[in-house]
Amino acid sequence: GRSVVEELPEAPDMKVNVASSGEEFPHHTRKRSYDKENSNNNMKCTRWSLGGDVGTNPPLLADMGLSILQDEEAAGVPTPTPPTTEVNVDNPPPPPKVLQQSNQNIISNGSFFSDDSVNEEEFFVYKRRRLDAIAGGDKFNRMSDELILAVFRWLPKFMLARCAQVSRRWKRLAFDETLWRRLDLGGKTLKPGVVGRVILRGSNILRLAKAEVGNPIFSPQLHYLPSIPPIRSKLQYLDLSMAAIEPQALEELLSVCFDLKKLSLEHCTLTQSVCSHIANNSNLETLNLAMCYGLCHSYLVNILNHCKRLQSLNLAWTALSAGDLGVICRRFPASLERLNISGCRNTLSDAHVRLLAEQAPGLVELDVSDGTQLTASAVSIIISELRHVEYLAFSRCYTIHPDAYLELKSMPHLLYLDVYGILSENALSTLRLSLPHININKYLFSSVARPTVGIRRTSVWGLRVRD
Repeated sequence: GRSVVEELPEAPDMKVNVASSGEEFPHHTRKRSYDKENSNNNMKCTRWSLGGDVGTNPPLLADMGLSILQDEEAAGVPTPTPPTTEVNVDNPPPPPKVLQQSNQNIISNGSFFSDDSVNEEEFFVYKRRRLDAIAGGDKFNRMSDELILAVFRWLPKFMLARCAQVSRRWKRLAFDETLWRRLDLGGKTLKPGVVGRVILRGSNILRLAKAEVGNPIFSPQLHYLPSIPPIRSKLQYLDLSMAAIEPQALEELLSVCFDLKKLSLEHCTLTQSVCSHIANNSNLETLNLAMCYGLCHSYLVNILNHCKRLQSLNLAWTALSAGDLGVICRRFPASLERLNISGCRNTLSDAHVRLLAEQAPGLVELDVSDGTQLTASAVSIIISELRHVEYLAFSRCYTIHPDAYLELKSMPHLLYLDVYGILSENALSTLRLSLPHININKYLFSSVARPTVGIRRTSVWGLRVRD
């Protein structure tokens, strides 16, 4: 069963002769025989050369309707004749090998290496091994969390925020609540959500005096996380004196505070919700509401009824009416020691002084400055009812006769007396001689419930807030 197919490329009638039988076959039979021969030739090829010359078969060009250029024929280029191929039908040859081309054959100028220069056994495609970042030369990986926290404790807060961007471990350590117990953001412009992040880090002492606090306090994305439990802050000392904060933001901030001990809302706007949240802090000891807007007796009574441990209260210049003062003076807790109700020019009377003296007999500091309706009877009530007073302020109480102050020498615990804007220099000299154990006009401003007094700008209520 062997047959040798011999092609005659120069035959014009596009027919082939078979050596074994001499029969003529049509064009499609001759083409199929040629394709089989061409495939057998390809089976013997093991590599394609990108840069080598590829021979041209004239019969193939004729089948495609092409011809050899005239200059090649004129030059006597021999026409290649395909080799005689024996086809074994019973035992077909193995399939051809396909070699993957590599980028290694490409050089910078765009040309290709010859296949002879690349050894198939020496060609490898490999991936460079990536070093493990954790197993590298990072010295912090050998340190315990406690030791790293001891290092972080010496860094300022803005540097801790940068360290939190290094890795997940550093973020967990940089945001540890032991590093954020006290924080001073006074005078800063805080974007919405910043104060909420500080609260979530477990701060205990937070100073926001003269800060511009954005609304909302907490980021809105927190409401879409079902795994977060109800927020309960650990704040105990909060200073919002002269802060630019909206009432809605103040409500949101105080709604998560239940353990406040000292709070200052000086020059802030109060609402019923704000006062209700303040009343939730049963351990509140100091409250500064000086120059607050929107305060009335119903809001304040709610606070006084729930905060039984209140010791310092500042209600200066809150525009309370005479009726409000009458209700409030009856609700002062017995634990109250320091009270400032200055600024009640035409509303505070001697009757109110008697009520507060009966409700809070343990007062140590009392400031009734600018009480233009007070008389010498108020001084007599204080002398008889408040035996433990150490500081008194009657500044700009014009209706009190100067001789009434001479009766204060019977108070053994009185140490300081402020009477600014009332007495002349001669009268002050006479008063100092009559009261040698009392310091007169030592404090221009009251310090009742105020977080920062004098030049102590780095502390609130005596607690340091700056690093």
